[in-house]
Amino acid sequence: MKQNIFAKTLIAGAVTTALLVTGITPLQHQGDTAYAATASSKSSKIEAAIKLGGKYMGTPYEFGSNRSNTRTFDCSDFVKHIFKQAAGVTLPGSSATQASYVKKNSTVKTSWSSLKRGDLVFFMSYKGSSASSYSKLNKSKQKVTHVALYLGDGKVLHTYSQKSGGVRVDSIKGTQWEHRMIFGGSAL
Repeated sequence: MKQNIFAKTLIAGAVTTALLVTGITPLQHQGDTAYAATASSKSSKIEAAIKLGGKYMGTPYEFGSNRSNTRTFDCSDFVKHIFKQAAGVTLPGSSATQASYVKKNSTVKTSWSSLKRGDLVFFMSYKGSSASSYSKLNKSKQKVTHVALYLGDGKVLHTYSQKSGGVRVDSIKGTQWEHRMIFGGSAL
């Protein structure tokens, strides 16, 4: 009898450890134990959005793109589309309203180095390629004009002009994007 209880306790401990390591936590559901991937669901939604976004590499940029198809995107349409299709999250339609949504539902991060993979990043209008073009601006008072998806390692996935070649990946560090960044945060 003691061996049986010990074996069950040992197995229960191993199963619990395995579930916690994988992000699956037991939830009570109508008297039965059901399992939900709570910790990994946010991560899997982020990865799904990034994967879907990558499938659109090179898709042409068009300001005010047609929201009913994927032949072209502007920045906010691109972000809205990939989050809706891959993560089931309906974001507002413009970069400014997406910024308000993130501010309301997330912790705001003002440095790109504090961003997490899958965060949305918001930028002000282009004022030049050097840091000095932005140094005297109060970023918190600047109007949001662009949104991108942070990939990690100082890179963003976005689209911003016809000349840029459409959906693409760019580095933030030491570029106009670092100088233009207002804030970022999670949409999930």
